[in-house]
Amino acid sequence: MKTKIASIFILVLGLAYLGSVPRVDAETPETRNVALVTFRVGDVQLIRDGKEEPLRVRSLVKAEDRIKTGKDSRVIVQFSQDAFISIQENTDIAVGDIHYETGKLGFLIRLFSGRMGVDAQRNKDKYDIRVEGPTVVALVRGTTFMVEAEERQTRVLVSHGQVDVEGPGDAQLAVRSGEKVQGDDNGLQKSIQDQFDRQRLQILEQFRDSKARNFEPLIKQIQRNEELMQKQNHSIF
Repeated sequence: MKTKIASIFILVLGLAYLGSVPRVDAETPETRNVALVTFRVGDVQLIRDGKEEPLRVRSLVKAEDRIKTGKDSRVIVQFSQDAFISIQENTDIAVGDIHYETGKLGFLIRLFSGRMGVDAQRNKDKYDIRVEGPTVVALVRGTTFMVEAEERQTRVLVSHGQVDVEGPGDAQLAVRSGEKVQGDDNGLQKSIQDQFDRQRLQILEQFRDSKARNFEPLIKQIQRNEELMQKQNHSIF
């Protein structure tokens, strides 16, 4: 009994410590392969290793995770201090490889259906971001854009910067701010965004306020707490 009480006390201390995340020396090299959920509303499910469970704020997202949102639901997954994705309602995605090392971020998202946005503001980091839809691939070096997928059709709308879009065969287009491209089995077609397109992109930019501050130290603290919880569970059982 004393062992169980002591274990619970240690766990509570660890969780309380999240409110005062330690600062990390800017010179310390950082390497990781996880992302962080910073905002969620509605029905959002995480599928990992064949098991499905609700995805919660401050959960860590890993490579090969699948995320599904229901009606009137959305979730923000942050990959670095200045880069996140916004997964909108009725959307199904899979996370591919995630790799961050000081000054460089790369990740892959597979969009099966629905709508998601990417906001990777230009800073000192180098980006290698890839979003794969049913019919096109968007390659990003730093920009704000949205990808929509339904059946055999994919759309890419760019708010800031430039996105290189690859379509069927050797089709390839550079899509810039204010433009959009639609890709299907017949190829790529670029056009200018209308007012409705611009309104959807504005919603994406509003989610910047949902990003976590002190992002890297926070991830480290959450990882330490997960390790602590695992150790305490083993000691109890």
